Formats: sequence, structure tokens, C-alpha cells
Amino acid sequence: MEEWMARARTAAGEGQREKARAAYRAAAQNYPAEKLPWLKLAEDYFQARDYGNAVLAAQEALQRDREDSVAHSILAVSGLRLTAGSLAALRQDGSYPVGSRDEAIVVARALRDTLGATALLAPAPQNNVAARGKRPSVPATTVQRPVPAAAGSAIVPTAAAPAPAARGSAQGGSPFDKLK
Repeated sequence: MEEWMARARTAAGEGQREKARAAYRAAAQNYPAEKLPWLKLAEDYFQARDYGNAVLAAQEALQRDREDSVAHSILAVSGLRLTAGSLAALRQDGSYPVGSRDEAIVVARALRDTLGATALLAPAPQNNVAARGKRPSVPATTVQRPVPAAAGSAIVPTAAAPAPAARGSAQGGSPFDKLK
């Protein structure tokens, strides 16, 4: 495994992101019980702002180590960034599909409780909102970087982020099929 990880580090250091990812994937395939290749993939996708793949890779790391705080952090922050983008799109459209608004409110309350905050975002300046004549949108960069979370503190609704199928499961397929 160390050989694959060294190849990945070298490629990443040379700015060859795809070559590094290929080495991480090879390490994961050859050492399926190891979380490190998946964790490195999750970090790489997160840094590239590819949050969907960051979520998938972080979930793979968590299948191998349920207590990994970096994987929980990447999963939580990536999920929040994906959610913020979707909610902003729904807000612009002005309609929320059945249940999505209510579920978003429940998740927002859970986040406030977990973070110990009375609000998730600082209030928007009133003069800017009035000048534009529309509601403020949720910025895509509300959270700047993953912060290690305490074990089990990530809030990710199971229905919104299903765990990837395990190798050889009834659903079939490989976790690699989901990653770009």
C-alpha cells in the first residue's frame, strides 16, 4: 500500500491530480479494508470542490472507520455545501417540492442545536437586500473548510445521503463506479 500512496503523493506534488487519484483508487482496490486511500480521495475531491465525490469517498472511509473525525467533517461540510446550493436554487424558483422545506427546517434546527448557535448565518445587511429588491441568497461559501467533528456529531440525513453499496452487496457494483 505504501508504494501506491507514495505514487499518489508524488503525483499530487507535481500537480497531477488525476494520476494521484488513480493511485489512491489502486491502493483502495488492492487493500479494500484500508481507509487511508478513501480518506485521501475525499480530501482531494473536497479541495477540488467536487462535493458529491467527496461525500462518496468520505462514506467509504467511514465504512472502514466509523470514528474518523476527518471523514465525518468532510462528509458534513460537503453535504452542507451541496444542500446550500440546492436550497438556493429552490429559493430562486420560489417553490419547494412537498416536504423539502419542512425537512430543511428540521435539519437547520438540528444544526443550530449541534453548533450551539441561535442562527446559522449572520443576518444580511438590510440596505443591500432592499436595494436589490429580493431576498438574500445563501452563499455557497458559508463554510470555509472542514473542521474535525466529535465522533457521531455529523448530521447527515440517511435519506439524503445513502451509504455506498458495499463490495459484493445485493446491489452489486463497485464503489469506484460512483467516482469520476
